[in-house]
Amino acid sequence: MSPPPRNIAIIGAGLGGLLLARILQLENVSFTIYESDADASLRATFGGSLDLKYETGQRAMHAAGLHAEFLKLARPEGEQMRILDKTGKIYHDVTETGASFYNPEIDRGQLRTLILDSLTPGTVQWGHKATAVRKDADSGKYTIEFASGLTVENVDIVVGADGAWSRVRPLIWDAKPIYSGVTFLETKIDMAKNAHLSALIGKGTMTALSDGKGLLAQLNSTHAILYSALRVPEDWAKTSAVAQAETTAEKLALMLEEFGGWHEELRELIRVGENPTVRPIYALPSDSLPRTKTDNIVLLGDAAHVLSPFGGDGANLAMADAADLAKVLVSGQPLEKYEKLMRERGNEACKGAAQNLELFFGENAAAVMAKFFDMPWGAGFLLKAWLYFRSFFW
Repeated sequence: MSPPPRNIAIIGAGLGGLLLARILQLENVSFTIYESDADASLRATFGGSLDLKYETGQRAMHAAGLHAEFLKLARPEGEQMRILDKTGKIYHDVTETGASFYNPEIDRGQLRTLILDSLTPGTVQWGHKATAVRKDADSGKYTIEFASGLTVENVDIVVGADGAWSRVRPLIWDAKPIYSGVTFLETKIDMAKNAHLSALIGKGTMTALSDGKGLLAQLNSTHAILYSALRVPEDWAKTSAVAQAETTAEKLALMLEEFGGWHEELRELIRVGENPTVRPIYALPSDSLPRTKTDNIVLLGDAAHVLSPFGGDGANLAMADAADLAKVLVSGQPLEKYEKLMRERGNEACKGAAQNLELFFGENAAAVMAKFFDMPWGAGFLLKAWLYFRSFFW
């Protein structure tokens, strides 16, 4: 096998890029990570809660030597789940899954900070958004240009970890994310001010589904996130009255109209929201993710396989990608080995997420989803228990 490459450029400091950097740093492999954000504080509290799956996210945290620190922050009770319809009728209410230690929750911001703080100071080069990547025909090495004016030359391997709208992806694949048909209005709920909603949300997630719409509330460590979901055209995110409303009060009032006829306690989740953000949901098509055709350019996470959040796999896949890619880079194995594993895993997850989206917003969604989650857990519990206790001897 050939020795590890001398110069690796990681484009993007999301969970996948940071975790790859952490593992490479542990293995003394040379790299630099470039991030378009001006500094780490911009995403310190970004996003909702994540459940780290044992075989993907948690495996990657083991590889990074951070699993014990993760467990200190994780919330096993975050696996609790409630499913209702618009009248408030409860179809599924699990306060103890029997497997809460298998996929414990953690705030995305906490997880990112944990990984970032484990890196040597100065590892991430902030404020550098990649705008162009060129390959030198003679040397086979790459030059990367950034909006900041920085130019980096003689790069051996370019890792695109720069998200759904990756600037690296077009170098090896012309696919673009496709609108899923669903758009969220994301709001933050201050639970200290709205303790009366605690019983409704519970300690994990509460999902209310009816009429092709949904209210998805998720408790974080200090607050809750609400995703008010609608099946609307793609341009709704820009042209709708909700999108164009100038104030928070106007946006929330208009979204309340969209959920007219829903139980008032559910509508209260919308009414008390803060920081409303419109988020159209996109995904890359499954079964069309090719192996890279350009030498020494490789993708991970959303840059490689954008999927809707209805599979709960996005962050987990990015982290598993990072662990698997690091193993290949450290050992000097061909990138094709990582590509094959990543593509198979990504295609399966994309298909599952697309199918789940249809269930979430289909006919009798609350009853259908409750039936989906009401699975016998006896044998599964034993397997997950064994995996959990085995983790102490990893």
